[in-house]
Amino acid sequence: MEDRPNTTPGTLAKFHLGLAADGSSCALVFIDEEQNSIACIAGFADLEGFITSLTQAAREMARRRAAADGAQPDEGEAVSRLPAGAIDVASTNFQLCDEDGTILGSLVGDGGQVVGIRLKPHVANEMTRNMLLSARVIGTC
Repeated sequence: MEDRPNTTPGTLAKFHLGLAADGSSCALVFIDEEQNSIACIAGFADLEGFITSLTQAAREMARRRAAADGAQPDEGEAVSRLPAGAIDVASTNFQLCDEDGTILGSLVGDGGQVVGIRLKPHVANEMTRNMLLSARVIGTC
């Protein structure tokens, strides 16, 4: 019997993403539960394609989970009240870029969609102002 390496993928234990200083590429590192790792360098188009694939997989996982629970995802209602291309935001993550002062982040939708965000400081201030003006008052101090 021939000894062959195990080609069954492991469980993803860690994922690291690093951005090159010039912003032209990024490094992706995947580490499984046995500390085996795979690293790759990706350009913008590669990373965008990877994110799109992850988004599609997340949507399919949500669809299958809903089907397994006996529920039908009600996409029609959500789509009808949102502008085209809009998502229901479930979580966000933002940080300041020390190199140019922009704010980098992402919006994550209920269905796993990810939208990358890069805001110049004045745009972030304007967006914050507009969001505060449009929000309902929840309570008073």
